[in-house]
Amino acid sequence: MSFLQSEFLVFFGIVFCLYWAVHVRVAQNLLLVLASAVFYGWIHPSWLILMYVAAGLDYLGGLAMGRWPERKGVALFLSLSGNLGLLGYYKYYDFFLVNAASALTALGVPHTLAPLGIVLPAGISFYTFQSMAYSIDVYRGTIQPRKNFLDYVLAVSLFCHLVAGPVQRAGNLLVQAETPRVFDLERVRSGLTLTLWGAFKKIVCAGTVSPFVDKVFALENPSSAMVWAATLGFTVQILADFSGYTDMARGTARMLGWELMENFRHPYLASSPSDFWRRWHISFSTWIRDYLYISLGGSRGRFWRATAVTFVTMMLSGLWHGAHWNFVLWGTYHAALLVGHRVVAPRIPAVLKPRLASIALMFVCTVVGWLLFRETDLSRIARFLTTNPLRNTQAEWIATVMMLSVTAMAAAPLVAGLFFEKYLLSKISGTVWRHPVQTIGWTAMAVCLFVFQPMDAMEFIYFRF
Repeated sequence: MSFLQSEFLVFFGIVFCLYWAVHVRVAQNLLLVLASAVFYGWIHPSWLILMYVAAGLDYLGGLAMGRWPERKGVALFLSLSGNLGLLGYYKYYDFFLVNAASALTALGVPHTLAPLGIVLPAGISFYTFQSMAYSIDVYRGTIQPRKNFLDYVLAVSLFCHLVAGPVQRAGNLLVQAETPRVFDLERVRSGLTLTLWGAFKKIVCAGTVSPFVDKVFALENPSSAMVWAATLGFTVQILADFSGYTDMARGTARMLGWELMENFRHPYLASSPSDFWRRWHISFSTWIRDYLYISLGGSRGRFWRATAVTFVTMMLSGLWHGAHWNFVLWGTYHAALLVGHRVVAPRIPAVLKPRLASIALMFVCTVVGWLLFRETDLSRIARFLTTNPLRNTQAEWIATVMMLSVTAMAAAPLVAGLFFEKYLLSKISGTVWRHPVQTIGWTAMAVCLFVFQPMDAMEFIYFRF
């Protein structure tokens, strides 16, 4: 089930009423576990088996570490192997077969290798990472192993964040699962506002620009100017799409008394590569930092070791997004940005790097990265990067201007939202204007959602990962 389906409104309405009608924490948790099973298994009930297997592996691994601490390394190895095995088979096995077949063909070796057509279960990258984090935290002694399986499986499978994050830390959600939740009207209002704003960003902003972006990238031979205009459109689309999902996840969870971590903090205002990753997909970037980068040695040791760790980490984080080489290229590109900035920035006087110029430069670098992310054909990427964007026919210039115009219209509400948050929200909070403005905002967003709601089903970009 998706947040954008009409069935979700009925589903959430029923869950919300039943959830707050019972006042016993265990009953609330049981209801949410069952509701999450319905949400995730709505189209493919078999996917539930994989999710519970992943959760069960880490739950049993945690118990084993608590029972036999002298063998906790073995328990962690088995737990991680099981999760990575599931993720590797469903996400990367066909990728391996295709590349192995290509290599054998190039060498002239006969083979019968062919992809199996494995269907990627929605959200598997998210819930396996979250479940693995629990095992690692227990191994490190950061949290104690839990014995209550109901609380544990709820922390993993809570439908609000299950399919596309944020990637929650086990300790955060486990504490909330173990703590009684009390109805709070103010939190419901805040959650509803966040949910509507997330849906607005997805349907109105991302939904407006995405058809045009798709059409340009589907062309056999688009001009370089058209591609860069479409890439700028994709820059708006992916932010509105993914942050929209996150806002809906955080909003629905807040209405049920839960608090999920912030996942985006105005990433296009970043002034450096490291600043970008402190603002973009925060839950994932901090997961990679804490469980992969630091485990591999982080920035400890000599420069070349730290550089190697950065490249390995970013290449793997790129591959996490999908079984295509362009994602590896995207991760490598961001690794180069991080290392390059680490080397060059300290040597540039502060007077020569004003913040606005730094933000503009980082935004350009980010847009280039999104081209690598959006286009899966490496030969086309090379052509787009090496073709003069000023060489266009009149028709191509018209198409480019139209693409830029649509992008500007899609970006305008995001800019307005940023302005409201930065300069107006604090001024009306606690005043008589708060509730009227909130009600007007709800009404305006609801009307826009009704008007812009597409006839065809919409999918969030990060559902593919």
